[in-house]
Amino acid sequence: MARLLLTVGVVLVLVAALAAAAGVLAYGTEAPREGTVDIAGLAQPVTIAWGDSGRVWIEGAGEVALAAGLGYTHAADHGWAAALWRQAAHGRLSEWFGADARALDLHARALGFAGLARRTYDALPEADRAVLDAYARGASSAFAEPGVAQGDAFIVADVVPEAWAPWDALAVERLHAYLAAPAPSADSAWLRAARADTAVARFVAADSAFRAFLGVPDGGYDRAYTLAADTSGAGRQLVQQVSGGDSALGLLAPAVLKTPDREAVALTIPGTLVSPAGWSGGLGWGLLLGSNLRLERYAGPKPPSVYSRIVERDGDETLLEVSRDTTGLVLRAGRDGARRDTTAAADSLGRGWRVAWRGFRLGTDLGAFRALRAGRVPSAFTLLDGAGLAATRAEARVLGSPLAFSANGTTLVARDSLARYAAEVLATAPRGATPPPDSVLTDSTLRPITPADREVTSAWARERLRGLIAGLGARDSLDDVLQASYAYLNGWDGAYRADGIAPSLFEWWMESHRDFTGHLPDPADSLDAALLPSTLRIARAELRDRYGPLPTDWRWGRLQGGPQYPVLGGRRSAAARRFREGYGAPGGHPTSLLPGPSVVFADARPGRAVWTVRTDLRTGAMTLRPPSFRPLAAVGIDLDAGPDGPVLTLAPSAPMPAERLTLAPPS
Repeated sequence: MARLLLTVGVVLVLVAALAAAAGVLAYGTEAPREGTVDIAGLAQPVTIAWGDSGRVWIEGAGEVALAAGLGYTHAADHGWAAALWRQAAHGRLSEWFGADARALDLHARALGFAGLARRTYDALPEADRAVLDAYARGASSAFAEPGVAQGDAFIVADVVPEAWAPWDALAVERLHAYLAAPAPSADSAWLRAARADTAVARFVAADSAFRAFLGVPDGGYDRAYTLAADTSGAGRQLVQQVSGGDSALGLLAPAVLKTPDREAVALTIPGTLVSPAGWSGGLGWGLLLGSNLRLERYAGPKPPSVYSRIVERDGDETLLEVSRDTTGLVLRAGRDGARRDTTAAADSLGRGWRVAWRGFRLGTDLGAFRALRAGRVPSAFTLLDGAGLAATRAEARVLGSPLAFSANGTTLVARDSLARYAAEVLATAPRGATPPPDSVLTDSTLRPITPADREVTSAWARERLRGLIAGLGARDSLDDVLQASYAYLNGWDGAYRADGIAPSLFEWWMESHRDFTGHLPDPADSLDAALLPSTLRIARAELRDRYGPLPTDWRWGRLQGGPQYPVLGGRRSAAARRFREGYGAPGGHPTSLLPGPSVVFADARPGRAVWTVRTDLRTGAMTLRPPSFRPLAAVGIDLDAGPDGPVLTLAPSAPMPAERLTLAPPS
């Protein structure tokens, strides 16, 4: 019997070992985090250390060595995000996802992210190319590790990440600069032109699909602000809200950067050397990611044709021809029904439209971000408009031409009036206190904040409501109790106005349905569709019982007490869970661009990815609250628990952990 048990035990151990080996082969291990990795072409060694809660230190002799370490950590910790953004910037998504992604590639190729990046690299000074070369060597080294190349997302998508080219970082940078521009689908001038011209309409539709896939559907990286303020007992602080659109990918990758003569903290975008936020040598900065995209009438000569060939996963090919030069992309209607891009060539002196964007010229903001990481305020930006704040313990300097507010030692810049108002409240009043007198500084004129400034419009709510109204059926089919509620909701545009009744009905309806079923309503589900009238009736009854029988007493302003999106919400409602920076349950598929299922197999759910950052301008200590656990949990990070959710803290003065990885030239 003993021999039998021993034999069975040995067999079980062997089976477990084989299963573990299969798991490693299928999903890989993580990239090396200690020891030495030899990298050909690397001029100087760089040391990397990972601390608890995902804190990363990169130490080297100079900027070039730090770039190699940053490239390695981006690929090791955020490899899927960097590779996916690169694939989108190059217009090669159909190589991964097949014919369904062809339209996305046509749009990216028409905009020319990759070609312009390569030409920009060739024209850069040697010092800039050295930084990009080092970044590429570090990223390529990590992508070559089985723990990265065989990560869950790459295995599920059945793709292998390629080595990183030096100009790839410029292509991803240009992609993010374009996404930072307001979406044409959210601009009335674009929409009027689209109604009059099919070429513009097709461009707007292609752009909308492209942005939606990447999780930046409407208006760029909106809902952002930066403020510098003296806070009680904490000294001068730089507080930022950085929006990543709807993406579940980790937009910001924080790291402590150390050289013998400088310590810095930078929040970087994986795949790039862009640093929207950081601190170096006493200078803190916070940028509002933004760029300018506009539509112009065009009746000039035809720009030169630019050709590109797209090869899909199954081998099918598409030849693209567009008319584009440094002034813009000319739009003309297609001549026939053949497979063509929406930006077919214009006649030699025809009339049409031109998409104008600074990104159609050669250039990069690498120099500006190199200056910031060196503790200097850059003189100009090229792709981004460079709006934001640069602050020290003594003063704050407004960069660019954002909306600005200044009072009581607080300087605030923002793009969005609600974010501006929210930041003002956060800067000058504790949670729950009465907001200060309302005023904003615009064009050097102090004026009161109007109700429109405080208005929140939710594209998510507007789109969701269409299906819900259809699910209710015709108004005449409803009983008298629901007909009035139907009328309020049917005329709602998704704006959370203080005097609106529909926002209250909608939010209580979402909450009632979630309480009854455990999930938000889905009109495509037959059971949910059948329940819609019942959960709306429950929502109406709860409003009546809590606030009285008159719908005028259910106004959103009375129920909420002020704007709730995205930083003031204290009520644990569907809106608070959806719009606060903690949106999105932890988890989700490893390939997902948005919180939810895989981009390979299914559609994903909407959300908001809002990062909150607080930097001590005396010490550089930074507290970062990510939008959810998911982007960092994917790389094994266990975030600290703060009073308002998970937080990640970094400080330049903190010592590096003892276990370190060294990237070194081959011996």
